[in-house]
Amino acid sequence: MKTRTVALVAALALAGLVVSVTAAWSRLGPGLEVREPEAGPPVSASSGGAPAGSGESSSGRSRAGLDAAQAPERRPVRVTMGSVEVAAAVRPVGVAQDGQMQLPPDPRVLGWYRFGPAPGAATGGSVVLAGHLDSKRLGLGPLVRLRDLRAGEDIEVTLSDGTTSSYTVVELRRFDRQALPAELFSRSGPERLHVITCGGEYLPDAGGYQQNLVVTAAPV
Repeated sequence: MKTRTVALVAALALAGLVVSVTAAWSRLGPGLEVREPEAGPPVSASSGGAPAGSGESSSGRSRAGLDAAQAPERRPVRVTMGSVEVAAAVRPVGVAQDGQMQLPPDPRVLGWYRFGPAPGAATGGSVVLAGHLDSKRLGLGPLVRLRDLRAGEDIEVTLSDGTTSSYTVVELRRFDRQALPAELFSRSGPERLHVITCGGEYLPDAGGYQQNLVVTAAPV
């Protein structure tokens, strides 16, 4: 995913299957668009929304959203996907001034969207982890192998209290970078883990990677 150094989950930018891995991996992919950082999902719904980097934000922010911004004591610190040898540290992230979800600049580190639930939260809802595909300075990150995961494979998230939450992959989906559905960031309903990165073709003149790859997993 591309770090926004000039004007970071294009849509959460947040992330199907990556069709191809090209030499463009030496560049950064696009980020994840956040429209309502305190009260709602951090992306445009599939019905459309502000272009990446537009800075557009929604109104109607709620106190519940502000409460959700407080990172719980029990938070994800590491994720592993053994079958594809993905292992990465995880740290909480929020929303940047430009309206994008903040992502760690190092592609070897994933961001956990702290405005949503942590793994095992009583409220259920979507646990969102996202990271860059690559970095101009640091090269490829482990999420380049995310496309190789298959339904039925395991993902484990280690928490700050030493416990582990286990998930089984149920699907991989591809979305246009400005069309991630708001349901990916639901704070209620059945618990799901969404791991997101960039994918698709890299077009520098069109803002970078043109898709997001989303791996969805259910708790075991």
